[in-house]
Amino acid sequence: MRKSLIPAVLGFPILSLSQEVVLEKLQVTATREERKEKDIPAGVYTVTEEEIETKPGVGTYELLQGISGVQATTRNGGYDVRLIIRGGGLKAPYAVREINILLDGVPITDPDGLTRLDFVDTQMLEQIDIVKGPNSTLYGANSAGGVVNFITVSPFKFQGFKLKMGYGSYNTYMFNLLYGGNVKGEVFYNVSTSYKKSDSWREWNRFESFKNTLKLGFIPDPGSTLEMTFNFSKADLQLPGPLTKGEFERDPSQQTSEPWRKSGRYSRIFFWSGKYEREVSRKLKLKSVLYLQRWTHYHPVTARIVTGGSYVGGTDTQVNYRHSLLGRSAELIAGIQIRYNHYNSKRYAYKYCKLSGGYDLCSNSSRTNTIEYAISDDKGELADEQKNRNLMWGVFAQETLRPTERTIVDLGIRFDQVIFDIKKDTYVDFAWGRNYYRNVSETRNTRKTFNAFSPRIGLTYRLFSFLNAYVSVSTGFQTPQDNEVLTNPDLKPARIINYEAGLKGSDRERFTFSTAVFYSDVRDEIVYSILGSGERTYLNAGRTEKKGFELDGKIRLFGPFVVGGAFSYFDFKYKEFTEYVRRGSRVYAYNRSGNKLPYIPEYMYSLYLQWWAEKGLRFRIDTNTWGPYYVDNANTEKYSDYKFITNLTLGYGKGDKFALYFDVNNIFDKKYAATYQKDIRGRTRIYPAPPRTYTVRVSYKF
Repeated sequence: MRKSLIPAVLGFPILSLSQEVVLEKLQVTATREERKEKDIPAGVYTVTEEEIETKPGVGTYELLQGISGVQATTRNGGYDVRLIIRGGGLKAPYAVREINILLDGVPITDPDGLTRLDFVDTQMLEQIDIVKGPNSTLYGANSAGGVVNFITVSPFKFQGFKLKMGYGSYNTYMFNLLYGGNVKGEVFYNVSTSYKKSDSWREWNRFESFKNTLKLGFIPDPGSTLEMTFNFSKADLQLPGPLTKGEFERDPSQQTSEPWRKSGRYSRIFFWSGKYEREVSRKLKLKSVLYLQRWTHYHPVTARIVTGGSYVGGTDTQVNYRHSLLGRSAELIAGIQIRYNHYNSKRYAYKYCKLSGGYDLCSNSSRTNTIEYAISDDKGELADEQKNRNLMWGVFAQETLRPTERTIVDLGIRFDQVIFDIKKDTYVDFAWGRNYYRNVSETRNTRKTFNAFSPRIGLTYRLFSFLNAYVSVSTGFQTPQDNEVLTNPDLKPARIINYEAGLKGSDRERFTFSTAVFYSDVRDEIVYSILGSGERTYLNAGRTEKKGFELDGKIRLFGPFVVGGAFSYFDFKYKEFTEYVRRGSRVYAYNRSGNKLPYIPEYMYSLYLQWWAEKGLRFRIDTNTWGPYYVDNANTEKYSDYKFITNLTLGYGKGDKFALYFDVNNIFDKKYAATYQKDIRGRTRIYPAPPRTYTVRVSYKF
């Protein structure tokens, strides 16, 4: 009686404790073939459809929190996410870098490693595959931190109407309408429209997005499928900027006081992909993807307003060949990837500014009449024009052997080549530290070619029916991005060797857990330094050492009552690093060897309690804590207030037909920083995290 008391008192149907709750997970991304998580010789995590449903889904970052080895926050709200996996992605000032991002298995990362998540529709997600650590053997350059695959509703699976709506704090609206059907069981389709808007809790931080998706699925014959996706997204986000320590303490909701206080990203994106799979024979399978992404944006940032856009297209083709080796079953996966980026941009000076001598055109500034701050995001004089023609291609092969019934061995090798061809004509420059525009005439042509071999070996051994052990050695290859190459043409690509071992256990209905210890030796890691003006500069650290421990787990106590959590320990150090800092006309060298990497906490942990009935009461409460982290390369200060950020979801559901939820994020209204940084002059730059917010969500399937 006691076990059913709470749902009965609240008036919800009492659930039979014999209901099946499946905890064991499958993932396809880590090895390019579907496997149980415990059979994968790497640190992985699969966010299931149920886990996605427990979060409001206003932003992508919400869905990636509470996972060992993963730091997911937002500095700007909306669709913005700062994603770091085992230190990969640390240097990204915006968007996602050093992590290869897929959408339904289709690469959406540019050849130089930058990914925009503007058009990932959180309302359409049904699974997220996360691979931690370098995986360049299967996914190529710019997978130093790992791989994330956002998987949306398939046209082959969904039939009918589904409506989702939500309303929350600060006039936050969410809406999604999904319709799916088929024609004679041969042509399948779904159509989706999503809208999100929020006035936000900070000044100059309004957000709005509108996404339309059409998916078509065909079955040309019993052994093959063809799937096509068409997506158009409009995503607008005002960027409120960082605060000083004093501003953060007085009022974290205010806009930045820095000069460039009209920043934003206003994007228009078209995405198309075609995926073809064919079972050629019992031994041979073909998978091929073609894709094209066209995006444009109006992007006011520090000292510049960026306009223009890019065409990104490519192919990813692989064959799976099942065969025998020494009398045991084996499978060979081999393929080729090609990705091309055709980018044109024009950058402008800001038009209207508050000058030291009054209000005027920004271009009228001079040594004696400097810019104090921009008063609008209107564009002024043309500052520069840039053309990028970047190509990435790679060939790979992985042999999976099963020498015994208990053993799986993965052996892989890959060759990558990344070519940068950049031309930039500059007409107006900004004098950093002096705060005025000046006329210049400069042309820079940069062509760089980077090559790399990326081997990998992994071994999984079944100790018991519920417990596997694994060891692996994997490699990563990380190129500089185009703006980093322009800032410092002498940058080298980072090269990573990762050694890892772990235990993974699972029972279909009772528990699942995974542990990993890893050591990464990084040569020529690309790091950033924040100059006193706020400008970033990029350089290579000679050698970086990353050591860590990760634990994820959950256990079903009874019925659908699950207790789970995650723990991470990090020890990331510069082994060889000299930071060069320009002050005025002089350059100073500082030895940072032995220092910890900034923004990487000593530890992270999360805990949650969840009752998620198929029909009846549903609730989840979770709390997340980060340990202290240094705020700069010099290790002058630690930040330690990211503690016990607690969230609650309470609701009622009837299968996938109906659900009603009430969410409270940051229940105790903690004031804390999503990011805390210091520049080389010791000035703080704090991006505050959201206060307590509320959301009400409802979904109904017709």
